[in-house]
Amino acid sequence: MSAKAYAQSPVSFRVKAGAGIASMWGKNTEENAKFAYKVGVGMEYGFNKTWALQPSLNFVSKGSKEDGKDLGKATVNMLYLELPVMLSARLNLTKTSNLVISGGPYMAYGVGGKTSIDVWLPIPGTTGFHNVHKEYKLNTFGSMTDGNMGCTRFDAGVGLGIAYEYRRIVVGLEGQLGLVKVHDGVSGLSELENMTELKDYAPKNLLMLVSVGYNF
Repeated sequence: MSAKAYAQSPVSFRVKAGAGIASMWGKNTEENAKFAYKVGVGMEYGFNKTWALQPSLNFVSKGSKEDGKDLGKATVNMLYLELPVMLSARLNLTKTSNLVISGGPYMAYGVGGKTSIDVWLPIPGTTGFHNVHKEYKLNTFGSMTDGNMGCTRFDAGVGLGIAYEYRRIVVGLEGQLGLVKVHDGVSGLSELENMTELKDYAPKNLLMLVSVGYNF
């Protein structure tokens, strides 16, 4: 079946996997990138030969690394179940290939992940402050009062993608820009912010992937 014939089908299904890098963006955010991945299944509803709606359900790894003076070394791992709903435009290149450009919102819910922190903390003593080395390994999601990292489970933002289809095979580049802070400032990292004198820390998820998929 040609890619053009596939585009004429009103409803179709696909599987997709990808790998790339994740990080954070936002005010007072200087995180480094870490490895990220996703696997998922999706559906496409074609309005016509060009326009289609592409909802999907993905399992996605996000997060970041940090090697700063305030927090020391930290690696934040976030695992999400994610629902993007993309509007796509399919441009026919040949009888068997297409260029697909897509964009739209996503919502996600955090289901797991660990955060590793390696810090030096100033502790007051009889002769002044001295640094004490501490290592922590916490659940990324959940309140700090319960011994977790305090990141919020809900995430949402926008995604963009460009893909090349050859018959049923799809290879593409995808990016996501999170619009929700990864902590709420109350049950999240506020205690850590006060301890390290961080102010107005507002990190949001950032993701870039190379993906490969198969259309049924």
